[in-house]
Amino acid sequence: MVDAVEQTTYYLTTAIDYPNGVPHIGHALEKVAADIVARYHRLLGDDTYFSMGLDENSQHVLRAAYDRHIEPQAWIDQIDQAFRTTWARLDISYDDWIRTTEERHRQASLEMFQRAKQQGDIYKAVYSGWYCPNCNNYYNSEDLVSGRCPIHTSLTPEWLHEENYFFALSKYSVQLQEHIESHPEFVVPASRRAEVLGLLKQGLRDFSVSRQVRPGTISWGIPVPDDPSQVIYVWFDALVNYLTAVGFPHDEARLKQYWPADAHVIGKDITRFHCLYWPAMLLSANLPLPRQIPVHGFTTIEGQKLSKTLGNVIDPVAVVDKVGADALRFYLARNLSFGNDSDFSRTGLLRHYNDELGNDLGNLLNRVVSMVQRYCGGEIPAAGPLGAAERELKNAALEARLKAEQALESWEINIALNAIWTFVRRTNQYIEHSAPWKLAKQPEQHEYLRTVLASAAEATRIQAILLAPFIPSSAQRIYQQLGLGRIDHGDWHAATPWGSQPLTHVVPGALLFPRLDAEIVATL
Repeated sequence: MVDAVEQTTYYLTTAIDYPNGVPHIGHALEKVAADIVARYHRLLGDDTYFSMGLDENSQHVLRAAYDRHIEPQAWIDQIDQAFRTTWARLDISYDDWIRTTEERHRQASLEMFQRAKQQGDIYKAVYSGWYCPNCNNYYNSEDLVSGRCPIHTSLTPEWLHEENYFFALSKYSVQLQEHIESHPEFVVPASRRAEVLGLLKQGLRDFSVSRQVRPGTISWGIPVPDDPSQVIYVWFDALVNYLTAVGFPHDEARLKQYWPADAHVIGKDITRFHCLYWPAMLLSANLPLPRQIPVHGFTTIEGQKLSKTLGNVIDPVAVVDKVGADALRFYLARNLSFGNDSDFSRTGLLRHYNDELGNDLGNLLNRVVSMVQRYCGGEIPAAGPLGAAERELKNAALEARLKAEQALESWEINIALNAIWTFVRRTNQYIEHSAPWKLAKQPEQHEYLRTVLASAAEATRIQAILLAPFIPSSAQRIYQQLGLGRIDHGDWHAATPWGSQPLTHVVPGALLFPRLDAEIVATL
């Protein structure tokens, strides 16, 4: 657990996406998860740095552009804008947006290539094998499933036989295994760590780190130093983005401030690259390894694999247009378990929106504000002595914070949200049992009425802070309706103790989550 007064740095990244098409709901899951943790660390008071971006040097980016008869640069510029727009609409608070075609990244990639070469880890050899252009991965015949890519099962990889540069991955097998076994937190959850150790025990093969520029094609990618006939393999260059974003190789002060990264958030299909290739590259370059690699599952749609062929690809912006950014963020987080795949369903979105966001949280705020208006003229009263029910509510606030931070530190995002929601429901129960509408009719109970209203308002205020990483806009609106300013850096500990912030008056506003009709969700 992080000390409330100690400022530390926290650097996290997401995988950078291929700009071969516009973002879909599967992209959104990872970005929302990382954003929740970034916002949590800012609330802790940490010097937080959050990097995202696009992996633009892939060959199938070229193919996507040519298929549409668009110049490659114009294509990636167009897709870049689509990604940035989507993440802005989802309220993703990244600090750096990196494109691997940028000059700063070219310099960082060349530096990593040269360091590996100086270490004796780059050599030339002939590669023969199957190459999938969609996942940019090389496969042996035994890796294929009925002759097709094991990840992109509708694609038949192409056979390549060419002279390339190779990286001596096998040289680092022992170091990698020792590190992963002695640092159980390095790959989480534990099931993903077991998979990585399984890959190690199968034996690591050196991997190709360049591709030949074929005659009659443009040279797309970062040229290999002193050999323009080859470009650096996209996965070698793409992984370097995590260093590029913090100033490598020229800004030594910035690099020292944020490296090693605290978390690389990735999907389960790219564990080999991040948990084996990348650490080996860093060891070769004499750089520290990242502290943690949280690995999440895929997103399914109504129980089916997300597929353009099936026509079940959902545009996150379309969902935001219908239900709002916070509702989508909440639904993704509510069902997010890093150990399993997550399913997106329209009925699930509707149920969580109306039952939890609308009834549990939205109705709670509306009741508190309206009762303070009705019974106290809009002035939030001071609480009298706390009885057993109020002490229980106060303890629930502390328990919610402690459980949520423990879960967030472990990337158990759904468990964190569940802990907070238990507190939301407990506050509603407190109001039901206290029945302020009955107390208002009994003059001798008016002192207790003020205690009940003050306690309910205080509980709702603390919930706003705890929910700020998940539903930032709505959390801020809760704060505003309670007459407060902005939820601020460091408030997770400083402003969540019971009674730590003065409450004076309410400012009525619109409903947080107006009821959602099934017909609206059905059109997504």
